[in-house]
Amino acid sequence: MASNIVTLFEHPRLNDPCFIAAWPGMGNVAMRAVSYLKDKLDTKLLGQIEPGDFFKPTGAVVSKRVIPPPESPINQFYYHKSSSGKNDILFFMGSIQPIPHREYEFAQKILKVAKMFGTKKVYTTAAAPSDMYYKDTPRVFAVPNDFSILKQLRSYKIHFMEEGNIAGLNGLLIAVAAEMGMKGICLLGEIPFFTAQIEFPRASLVVLEVLTKMLNINIDLVDLELYANHKEKEIEPLASLLTRDESDSDESSRERDNIIPEKESNIPKSVYARIEELFRQAEYDRTYKSKMKLKEELDQWGLFDEYLDRFLDLFKKGKSES
Repeated sequence: MASNIVTLFEHPRLNDPCFIAAWPGMGNVAMRAVSYLKDKLDTKLLGQIEPGDFFKPTGAVVSKRVIPPPESPINQFYYHKSSSGKNDILFFMGSIQPIPHREYEFAQKILKVAKMFGTKKVYTTAAAPSDMYYKDTPRVFAVPNDFSILKQLRSYKIHFMEEGNIAGLNGLLIAVAAEMGMKGICLLGEIPFFTAQIEFPRASLVVLEVLTKMLNINIDLVDLELYANHKEKEIEPLASLLTRDESDSDESSRERDNIIPEKESNIPKSVYARIEELFRQAEYDRTYKSKMKLKEELDQWGLFDEYLDRFLDLFKKGKSES
């Protein structure tokens, strides 16, 4: 790989800039929030990072009935110069996450650019899946990389995470920022767990409300509010279906309690051992991927209903971003 894959098109003088970065994640919370902020401000393209060997295709996308060649990922820097003398802002937008085991090195390259322009504080956003009702106002959780920031955060309407895991670069970048001497905060917007693979812009909206206060800037959030209302109407049928499925499951459980038990299951003991192992893994890393791997195993053996309550508890015990 080339020794320097970062290309800067300009070298502007920035006034004590903060740095805001985003990658795709659950509920599209991070990308929607940061891209909306970038588009509402007067930003200019600053530079880019070439993919190098940080990115390799892992699948194919079908478009108009055919599979086109893989697209090159977009990794671009932008900057915003404040007209009121307030702090300037650096942005980084990545279209996909790097390949496994290269995330740390990629985060370092990004933050070296931020530090070059005098950045002292880094912000990212992410999703916090829970069993919230989709029409309720999502909570915002703040996770700083330094204890000294906790006291400052108490003035905002936010919650704190005692423990958990924030997977991907939206979380890792804040950890690497601490290593490189920069303060950092990850803001997580709460989403219903069933929206992990679909967009939930209401979480992006509440995150932006907090982030803009932290940055002391004003932007029009009406468009995002309207978009969030539109998406809620789209997911309403899915939410209703899930509610109905839960009711059906409860009824089925009551019926099973009133019938004569069936003969002992023919499912091998090794399967149950495997399921317990997957439960432990899901409880440990709290990622959506590990939970879905567990669900696939349960579905394969027809055991999902048997473990339903325990499986749903996984979404109540912690917040994570994948």
